[in-house]
Amino acid sequence: MSDGLALYGVALLDGADTTSLAPDTTLVAVRDLGAITAPAVYQRQVPDDRDLERHAAVLSTVAERYAVAPAPVGTVFRDRAALVRWMELHYHALHESLAYLDGRTVARVHIVKRDSASTIEGASLAARAADVLKNLRAQAAAMVPLKTEHLTGIVLSGAFLVERDKWGAFTGAVGGAGAAHSDLDIRVTGPWPPYDFVRLDLGG
Repeated sequence: MSDGLALYGVALLDGADTTSLAPDTTLVAVRDLGAITAPAVYQRQVPDDRDLERHAAVLSTVAERYAVAPAPVGTVFRDRAALVRWMELHYHALHESLAYLDGRTVARVHIVKRDSASTIEGASLAARAADVLKNLRAQAAAMVPLKTEHLTGIVLSGAFLVERDKWGAFTGAVGGAGAAHSDLDIRVTGPWPPYDFVRLDLGG
């Protein structure tokens, strides 16, 4: 039987005394960090749709209560000792990233034409979208672009890192932007785990 461990992500435990943060997972703790894991065969993984859904479900469950740095789907360590070595090696970078994410969650905002028959064209749409996202940026700790209008390169979608206790204010601001731009469909989804704001260094 393999001793390999699939890694879903690393969470900031903040004093939590627990052996699991999501169903059918186990924590591997290094000081105040906890790796969310499950048994796996140590070999190259080719994730299928069920793996993707499972990965997303675990991370969403953890992200409801803890700051978490998601791992890429299919990340498997040889054994517990290898995972602990990696966590020790990257402890300070992991802790710094998770401390920044603590108390925050992610909203994704997408902007398209409300009516396909609308005369608004790419450049005009992009300019309006950029203005909307710029105003929303003031309601968030950080923002990264997700998609751009191909002619101008101006953002049409963005991910926003939002304080948990300001989620209602942020979604309200999105609603206000939609009311102010009746020809645009401005949608917000989330809260999401911080896929767009942290990348685990799996070297070493």
